[in-house]
Formats: sequence, structure tokens, C-alpha cells
Amino acid sequence: MELHQLRCFMAIIEEGGFNRATTRLHITQPALSYQIKQLEQELGVRLFNRRPRGVSPTEAGRVLFEHTKEVMETVRQARRAVEELAEGVAGEIRIGTINSVGIYFLPQVLWITREIYPTASPTVLYRNNSEILEALLSNSIDLALVANPRADRRLQQETIIEERVSLVCGQTHPFYGRDVVRPSELKGMPFISLSQDSPTGRIVSDLLARLGVSVKSVASTDNVETVKKMVEIGLGAAFLPDMVTRSEVACAGGPKGSLSRIDVGPPIMRRIALVTWKQFEMSQATEAFVEELRQYGSTWKGCLESENSDA
Repeated sequence: MELHQLRCFMAIIEEGGFNRATTRLHITQPALSYQIKQLEQELGVRLFNRRPRGVSPTEAGRVLFEHTKEVMETVRQARRAVEELAEGVAGEIRIGTINSVGIYFLPQVLWITREIYPTASPTVLYRNNSEILEALLSNSIDLALVANPRADRRLQQETIIEERVSLVCGQTHPFYGRDVVRPSELKGMPFISLSQDSPTGRIVSDLLARLGVSVKSVASTDNVETVKKMVEIGLGAAFLPDMVTRSEVACAGGPKGSLSRIDVGPPIMRRIALVTWKQFEMSQATEAFVEELRQYGSTWKGCLESENSDA
């Protein structure tokens, strides 16, 4: 067995099929199929059940997958140890995060880390909260940056930032330019919802329930960018994390922005937390990244507090 074959095998299982695995591995489907065929011939067993709707691992495939994860983790640790010995702060940093944090917060931390430690090699997995934590528990990533994570006795959490989730509307909305609206004014209002599968969607739903407000949902999605665009073109209002709308909301004394933030009821907050295994031993590269993450989080916190005081 070759490591390349095992990587191909793992990718198919983790990505849920051959098509997504080819994107991850940057190879063609015939090339991927050839690697799996060679692996099956060497082992003398079928590793996948092939059906019209996709593939699933056979019992032999499931057993091999568990052992392959151990092999890949051992290889990764060996490579990390050699890189650190040779170059100091170097090596792979495996990060998992959610859409909004990955777009609006994480890139600057990665840029700073690479500027200071050019031999560090971050890789980022984008999924929803539960999938990211599952990836952490299966050792597919080293660190998770997620919103409002639930407690797990196996994991430790560290708050990086806390931010408001604000009601926003576009320039054509009757609320645009207002500082405050009463909860009763939201009743029956066209509303773009974040999916309740997301932590932010759940806290917004809980707030509306506490306020006794029933809105008119015109669309629902788990993608914050899609929600923001819908609000900008006037489909309705929405609650969005402040980091998502920083560029679109006008600063105090500046020109009008494409979005307006409005206070309604008690403020709602979401917590962005760094989650790791309790007994996780960080590499030097990972430690360097976490330190930059903490420092940037402190800077970001100051910016958010300044924005909210200006609003």
C-alpha cells in the first residue's frame, strides 16, 4: 500500500464520493478510480459498494478507514517533528471554521501568521458548527473556530471574541436610518432567516420567540453572504453578526452605507471560540497561530466596541 492510495481512499469517504474527492485531491476521476482499483487488488477485497446514488464503504473499507486515520496521523506527526527540528516554527496548521469567521475574521490572522512565520502551512476546512466539531473529534483538524459551541467534556474552549448580532436592513427599507425600532414593529415584516441549524440562526429564533414576534420569512439559508445580499436588494430585513456587515454599515459622520443597523429589544451576542482537545499538544507552528489569533481577537474586540459606541 502507498500513502497516496490511502489519501485517495480517505478522501472518498470523508467527502462522501468520488466527485468531491477529485476536487479535494486535484486529480481526475479516472486517476482516482485507478488508485482505488490498485488498492483493492493488492488487498484482495472490495472497499466500496458502488450504487447508482453513490458509494459507501464495505465492512473491509470501514476497517481500513480506521487504521488509515491512525497511519496518516503518525505520518503527520513525524513530518511535523522533522520540520520543527530543521526549521523552527514550521509545519501544517489544520484549522476548521464556519463560513462567517472564515470570510471576515480568519484571513487576516492567517496573513499575519504567514508574514511572521513563512514556513508555517495553514490549511482550512469550512463546514457548519457540528461538522467542524466532528472533524476535531476525529483528528481531521487540530483547531476549531466556531460560534457558541456546546460543552463537551473531551474538549476545551477559549473565547476569542464576542460580538453583537444586529438587525440590518437595506436603503429601500422603511427602517433604514432609524436607530431603534419596537419589537411590535417587526410583526409581519418580510424577513430573511439564517437557518436554525446554525448557532446564530438559533439565537435569533430564540430572541423573536422571547419578544413574541412573528415575522414573515421570505427566505432561509445558512450562508451569511446570501442573507446580506438579499437584504441589500430589499427582499427583507435580517439579523446578522456585526462582522458580516462592517463594510456595508455607515460609520458615524460618514456617507450612507448600503445597510443600516437597528437596535430592537435586548442585544443578542454570539461567542466565537477556539476549541481543542483538552490534552492537545500543539506544534510550534500551531502555538504561533493561536498566539496571533488571541492578539488579533483583542484588537478586533476593541474595533467592535468602538463601532457600537459610534452607532
